[in-house]
Amino acid sequence: MKGIKRTVAAFMFAALAVGSVSALEAKVISVSGKVEVQKSGSSAWTPLKSGDTVSKGSVISTGFKSSAEIQIDGSKVSLEPLTRITIEKLASGSAKDEASLYLNSGKVNADVKKTSGKKVDFKVSSPVATASVRGTVFSFNARGDLTTREGLVSKGPGVPRANVSDSDETGDFVPADGESSVTTSTEKVSGKREIPVAAGQSSSGDTVTGRSGNPQREKAGASMGPRGDGTSSLASKEAGKTQAGQGPAFGGSVDKKSGTVIISISIED
Repeated sequence: MKGIKRTVAAFMFAALAVGSVSALEAKVISVSGKVEVQKSGSSAWTPLKSGDTVSKGSVISTGFKSSAEIQIDGSKVSLEPLTRITIEKLASGSAKDEASLYLNSGKVNADVKKTSGKKVDFKVSSPVATASVRGTVFSFNARGDLTTREGLVSKGPGVPRANVSDSDETGDFVPADGESSVTTSTEKVSGKREIPVAAGQSSSGDTVTGRSGNPQREKAGASMGPRGDGTSSLASKEAGKTQAGQGPAFGGSVDKKSGTVIISISIED
């Protein structure tokens, strides 16, 4: 009898633990043109209409000159033409709401806001990059090009589609409260030290190396000259050129590219 009581108690505890997390739904706010959805576990594509709800595991696809806008709790996501996204995770807990989207192709614009006093863990991933956001307005495409219009985005490595699962989420990490800004650490947004892309900044993905540009380093490199990170000044480019027929100024091979710099100085009497 004692063993049965223990089993019942353990079952009730497990039920309470599972009940602490409920599913969120994505509600379709508007649809323009041809937009279809493939629901989880189905191979059929059906038209998506305004007012429909979309659950975890569904795939949404927009056609040529078509678009859609969905709402996940207090956040809105706009899908541009020729975009396909997979809704990987929608969960609501006592401390935070979680939403994870996988961008197979195309481009999305998102306005992430929290409701009900909860914190928000919102991610958009592609094979090239992952954008973790909080209180942020941003645009993101499957190539890894990211533009932040408000707040801060923590940009990290991409995720191959086959590897996307609940285990790839942040787990017990809860983003810090408040709005994000250029002074906010990415660790408070995603729990990791990643590339910060603040309001007014953009980060593109290199199609060859797959690396994402760091707006902070590029800005510093533009003002300070060579930094060893691919950013250089005009002076560094001219450093190896011939000076008055004396050969390379600092040794090494001669840069075959040449140019002329004209400086005009006007002195008033």
